[in-house]
Amino acid sequence: MKYEFIKVNFFEFQILALEKKFRKVKFDFDEFKISFEISLWTHLWEWIYKFRIKNSSIPTGKSWWFRIISKVFQNTFLPLLIYSKTEKSNVSKDEIKGALKKILEEV
Repeated sequence: MKYEFIKVNFFEFQILALEKKFRKVKFDFDEFKISFEISLWTHLWEWIYKFRIKNSSIPTGKSWWFRIISKVFQNTFLPLLIYSKTEKSNVSKDEIKGALKKILEEV
């Protein structure tokens, strides 16, 4: 099944911020989009999912990979948050809801 990835500025700014420390983050996200499989998700609630994507700037264990929080619905992938597990262990439900609100205002 093919998914449409929605490009949003709020998420792109997060990529740019991560790129200062992890220079390959754009490449890693592009690779993720190419090989995207919904089966690789962790369901959080409703249509909100968490994905792990490789951090090729730090080629070690999966605990160092990026996490992407997104809304996936009707073959559409709406990225909300991206963070490095090295910098943040988890995000709260309120952070996710805040990101979703900002992105829905944008689109």
